Amino acid sequence: MRALVTGSNGFIGSHLVEYLLAREYEVTCLVRKTSNLRWIEKLDVSFVYGDCRQRESLNGAVAGRDYVFHLAGRIKAPDWQSYYEANCLGTKNLVQACVDSNRDLKRFVYISSISAAGPTDTAIFQTEDDRCRPVSDYGKTKLMGEETVREDLAGIPWVIIRPPNILGPREEDLYSSFRLIKRRIKPLLGNGDGQTSICFVTDLVRGIEMAATSESAAGGVYYLAYPEAYSWRGVADTIADKLGISGLLIPVPYPALLAVATLMEAVAAARRSRPLLTRKQLRDLRDFYWLYNGSRAMRDFGFSPEIDMNKGIELSIDWYRDQGWI
Repeated sequence: MRALVTGSNGFIGSHLVEYLLAREYEVTCLVRKTSNLRWIEKLDVSFVYGDCRQRESLNGAVAGRDYVFHLAGRIKAPDWQSYYEANCLGTKNLVQACVDSNRDLKRFVYISSISAAGPTDTAIFQTEDDRCRPVSDYGKTKLMGEETVREDLAGIPWVIIRPPNILGPREEDLYSSFRLIKRRIKPLLGNGDGQTSICFVTDLVRGIEMAATSESAAGGVYYLAYPEAYSWRGVADTIADKLGISGLLIPVPYPALLAVATLMEAVAAARRSRPLLTRKQLRDLRDFYWLYNGSRAMRDFGFSPEIDMNKGIELSIDWYRDQGWI
């Protein structure tokens, strides 16, 4: 089985490459010459250089593959155009390359996001049949990418996966949380309710491969998530517990977080860079519920998560300790 993985050097992409290799796939990674390959450079993979934003670089990459796993995109960008080029135009180019150069493709797997579906105002678990209401440029352009997959693959079978918030080694926001809590600092994110769905990264990539090879998943959209709702503050408490930190954590309330985000936005504007934290991100975490029902994946191809949130955080901490990062 021959697979092409775009975004293979990223958090989810690198874990997917490892999983596919363990399943005896022949894996080719589409990377740019400037890509940081630290997670995949020692793996038994082939590399092909290209950029999803550059149509001419993709035909050879997709030719002869059985599966294309499309993870490349931008989660954070300075403006709409950057999101559009990475998440919509890049997807359109890759889809067209498959149509032109590999009509025998067994499955095109598009890794979208819960941001494409958007949140709700109340604690309701959304299903794949609910209307999409993205609230960010990232979500809007990922939804546009989904529409391209649905409309332009011209008979090539596809499946769309919308991951929730993902726990696991190499995830930057999770690592930042570890560092803050290690210093006994607890940002009071969200409103205290169970506001988010979660999945551990090894469960996610297992589900992605299951969807790619399942006949019943073709033409479907799927959430891969734990059945429970989690609060951001509860996740922080679990991290503290698994780090062995007892006693008082210094709470950072919402107004203080807004002040920090405002300062970060001002500094980023002066430097013409992207802020690490924005006021909109904080409002989205506090005001909305990001909850998604993963039962369709269980029904259609038998996927269910095996690693719960507590174990996922424990495994992540063990990995960061092994790396000497915490």
